Amino acid sequence: MKRRTIRNRFADRHRTDADDNTTPPPVGQQPVRDDGVILLRPEPAPGSQDDEVLQHLGSLLDSVKTGIISLDGEGRVRVFNAVAEMLFAVRRQAVLGRPFNDMGRMIGFKDHSLRALWERLSDAVWAAGAALDLEYDLVRPMGQKRIIAYSVYPLGRLAWSVGNGVVIMLEDITRKKEMEDQITDGRKRLQAVFDGITDGIQVLDPEFRITAVNKSMTILVGRAVTLGQHCFKACLSNSVACEDCPAVETFRSGQPASLIKVIPRRPDVPGGFDERILEISTFPLLDRGNRVVQVVEYIKDVSERVRIAERLEHARRLAELGEMAARVAHEVRNPLNAINGAAHFLSTEHPSDETIQKFTSLIKRQSRRVDQVASDILYAAKPLRLARTRVNLDNLVDQVISALQETITEQGITVTRQSEPSLPLLLADEFQIEQALTNIIRNAVEAMPRGGALRIGTSGDTDGGWARITVQDTGCGIHPGDRDRIFQTFYTTKTNGTGLGLSIVEGVLKNHGGKIFVEQPEGAGTRIVLCLPVSGQHADEHQRGRDALSGDRNGNAPIQPEASPFKAV
Repeated sequence: MKRRTIRNRFADRHRTDADDNTTPPPVGQQPVRDDGVILLRPEPAPGSQDDEVLQHLGSLLDSVKTGIISLDGEGRVRVFNAVAEMLFAVRRQAVLGRPFNDMGRMIGFKDHSLRALWERLSDAVWAAGAALDLEYDLVRPMGQKRIIAYSVYPLGRLAWSVGNGVVIMLEDITRKKEMEDQITDGRKRLQAVFDGITDGIQVLDPEFRITAVNKSMTILVGRAVTLGQHCFKACLSNSVACEDCPAVETFRSGQPASLIKVIPRRPDVPGGFDERILEISTFPLLDRGNRVVQVVEYIKDVSERVRIAERLEHARRLAELGEMAARVAHEVRNPLNAINGAAHFLSTEHPSDETIQKFTSLIKRQSRRVDQVASDILYAAKPLRLARTRVNLDNLVDQVISALQETITEQGITVTRQSEPSLPLLLADEFQIEQALTNIIRNAVEAMPRGGALRIGTSGDTDGGWARITVQDTGCGIHPGDRDRIFQTFYTTKTNGTGLGLSIVEGVLKNHGGKIFVEQPEGAGTRIVLCLPVSGQHADEHQRGRDALSGDRNGNAPIQPEASPFKAV
């Protein structure tokens, strides 16, 4: 059945009235109230019960803040409350009892925007029941903009029946819209701040479902975290809540809670398979009755902070151990000199006694070994101070090779030297550079107890700003698991090592503003590359607490305006 419009119903009513010869009198002959309002029905007697009810209803309609215009089944205005008067600047006496459509043309609106609003309402009357929550921008003559919301409802039980008339509701929602815009802008700013926090934040309901989450949480867990998920499933892929979850305690007690949790990193996340240390803190969100309705969970990755604290504690213990070792080494060297002197005296007094010569030689050799260990400990314990002079790098390398020549020959190692004739002189501490070269070449020799090839080269860059020393052996190489620890003090893989050699080398290189690189050449063996600034400029920067080079010792080349031209593997 097609819906009949109010216009058709008006036409049907006129036809019925014509058939019954009950056509209402013309407008000029209809009864008129004292205030000029046309009466469609007899007015109740003053003071009667009906009159009191009408006055009460009129006062009630004028007291609301919504504009109300009611039309009867013939489209005539029956109600026009005070808010509608103020909105259209029209007195109700001018419109009551008159057809709503015609009044838009009869009223002389000075404001064209008001006339347009009246016409929109006239069009909306024919769509009563569907014209709901519409808006109109009312621009006043002074340029002020007001937003009017309007709806048209049919009177009666049937939603689409207009035979009993319609009611038009108008409301000025300008302030409401301004507040909504402010709330929207504030929500956007808060969301930007929420997403800008680098730590993970999520809000949980009592069933541990996520009701809000920031972007950092996705980065923290390495997967997309969506609203409505259970936190234990989204973050840890668990099927049940964590036993030590602090959110459980916060929901129970209404007090903040926290814990430190160690979780493994997922394999598909960069740097996977290692462990992460998370600090999880929870805070309650209360309703008006001080009941916990939600919990804010704040998750911070403190792995680096914990590792730094562990390294600092380790360094403190090493410093104490180093101080004690330095004292012991100092005290050991005094009797060691006496033992060495006594052995030398015995060997010279009994040159023909093979037994005495055998044991005095053993005493001397072991004394030199103990003296070397004591020297290394003292060297590692004291601060390194530079006494820079002009150093010929090739001559210094040759001196170190000569000092170790006996061991090199005994182990059947062949040495290959490569150098550049145009290599400039270094401005460096000759003793420290010699100590570093001695430790590096000695390690290479000890890595080839059954013989091998040792290649030592010196070169410079095209600008003459850097010098490079390369020491490559054909030994067993460095195990991948040891590469990050070989420069730690007292760490060694040798049976009789002290763990100080490479630590001293690194200290010397840093003291001079240089860097040491560990490379793994094709085949077997290890290649150590020492990069040193020729002018000593970077050493001065290091002395001021600024390391002029950046990068790490295991393969990232230093990058700076005056960068080293050598590429580390």
